[in-house]
Amino acid sequence: MAWRSAAQRRISAFVGCTAKHRGSNCKLSALCRPRVLSQSEPMFQHNYAVRYSSTAAPTTKNSTYDASKVLLALDSVGKTLTVTWKDGSKSRFHSIWLRHSCHCGHCMQEHSGQKLIDPATVSHHVSIEKVCIDGDHLEIQWKGSPPHVGHVPLSFLQTNCYESDYLSIKRESVKLGPPAQAIPQLYYSDLIKTSDGVLRWLRQINEAGVSLMKDVPTEDNMVQKIAEHIGPAEDLIYGETWDVISTPKPINVAYSTVGLDFHMDLIYYESPPGLQFLHCLRFDECVEGGESHFLDVFHVAEAFRKSHPNKFHTLSQIPATFQKIHYARDFPVEMKYQRPHIVLNQYQEIVAVNWAPAFEGPLAVEQHEVEPYYEAYQEFAKAIKYSPDIVECQLKPGDLVTFNNRRILHARKSFDLNGGVRHLKGCYVNIDHFKSQVQVFSSLHGTGQPAKRVGNQDWF
Repeated sequence: MAWRSAAQRRISAFVGCTAKHRGSNCKLSALCRPRVLSQSEPMFQHNYAVRYSSTAAPTTKNSTYDASKVLLALDSVGKTLTVTWKDGSKSRFHSIWLRHSCHCGHCMQEHSGQKLIDPATVSHHVSIEKVCIDGDHLEIQWKGSPPHVGHVPLSFLQTNCYESDYLSIKRESVKLGPPAQAIPQLYYSDLIKTSDGVLRWLRQINEAGVSLMKDVPTEDNMVQKIAEHIGPAEDLIYGETWDVISTPKPINVAYSTVGLDFHMDLIYYESPPGLQFLHCLRFDECVEGGESHFLDVFHVAEAFRKSHPNKFHTLSQIPATFQKIHYARDFPVEMKYQRPHIVLNQYQEIVAVNWAPAFEGPLAVEQHEVEPYYEAYQEFAKAIKYSPDIVECQLKPGDLVTFNNRRILHARKSFDLNGGVRHLKGCYVNIDHFKSQVQVFSSLHGTGQPAKRVGNQDWF
């Protein structure tokens, strides 16, 4: 399938960048020794040109390097190494960080790219004895118990620099833009013709959080075929695919004609579904109502932080209970999961929002937390219900809407069938598959720009 082949191509590009040197025994060569920087030398100039860029794409084995105007500075005790790049920017790396980033054959497996280092055997007191530039990588000799000689690619150092200003640039590059005022669209033919069409689709979902595909054939399992351009359909409590159609005794409120308030699906899972796909197979003209609504809850939460800072803090600290308990079904279910409505990282940035009032269980918190929670909960519910950024969409046969279930709340108006049929077919794809493919297609077919935050609680 498309998502598998893309991932395989990505892995090949990654491991190729360091394959050249891994065949050696990682010893400082005779050619390199005269150019070694030791602790007694403050600086040494080498020929290597690299830019200090937050959008630098992974380097492949065919990359070449200009070996001019790069400076190395090792501190007096060998604990930190400072690299000054061609543009004058500087990156400081700790000896222990470099040791755990060694790419030699003893520390990293060539074909899988997986680390082989046993962290229990690497002392945090390790220091650098000697360092030099050999082609496209640093040759480093560490002293300690045990000593080690290895190498780290310069491209790896550039991409993974952890200076504060560099991390700030990278965090800024993954922040979400303003909420979409309309749902971006494309046609089914755009998707199946070229990789550029897939990239455009992925970007729409990643940037706006939602995308509407038109003229999709109304075949029963077409939704799963479309989803598999990104990843396999998740087999959850409703199966790999499911039908949203009114039934006499629904096992889910969505399988009725009532309206649905804004929510996320299956939030009682440890890892709730990432992308949701809804394909309209039939929507008879006699059916009244049933319009779909979408809302970017990250922007609602950011506005709520400014207008109600104390209540925002409450919802980031006190956990709600999400649950699905249903025994009267073919596959009985009892799931409960506690998590706060708003999840923050160490910079107090929002990395996840959890919202599904219909699937909340009894609040199970300390006595003094109950009233502050419900006060904040009601205000946040109002902010969602009356948000000015709600987008409405009336699906028609052949329409397929894809949205990020971890970021975009969805709702629908109640409807009257009037003897007709409203039939949607749906499935889910894991959020990590989605984020991976955004990055894969951006690197292989785009500019290499990083994926925006997807609401999967990733702290970066």
